[in-house]
Amino acid sequence: MASNKNRVALVGKIGCGKTTLRQKLSDEELHYRKTQTISYTEDFIDTPGEFIDMPFFCRNAINVACDAGLLGICVAADDNQNKLPPNFALTFNGPVIGIVTKIDKEGANPEKAAKFLVYAGVSKKKILRVSSFTGEGIPELEEHILKIVGEKNKKR
Repeated sequence: MASNKNRVALVGKIGCGKTTLRQKLSDEELHYRKTQTISYTEDFIDTPGEFIDMPFFCRNAINVACDAGLLGICVAADDNQNKLPPNFALTFNGPVIGIVTKIDKEGANPEKAAKFLVYAGVSKKKILRVSSFTGEGIPELEEHILKIVGEKNKKR
């Protein structure tokens, strides 16, 4: 079993595309399923969206992510409402990146999503934009992950 330091923890609102992104990065078949509990795979920690959507559960996101080698905070490009606490990313001692998902969707506004991430304390230089369906931005994200957590997360 992999050490959590070799895993990427994904956090974000319900429906922001965390699980689909994990499936894409793990070369799995893409299919929607609601993450009900924390899901550990060889390379990722996938968290329920309720950890961000419901402030009462935010501490669970913090506890899970503190043990990971990298935290990926996800925001969907078609989301119009920010639920990320201000400076949320600064809670973590380890590396944090922002991931704007669903950039391929009609009505997507990646710039607005990126602003949500900046509000949450993610550096503008560490925000990546991806589409799990078209693959746009996925190679850059994979490269960034490899730089931080190493070969363990290389696509198989």
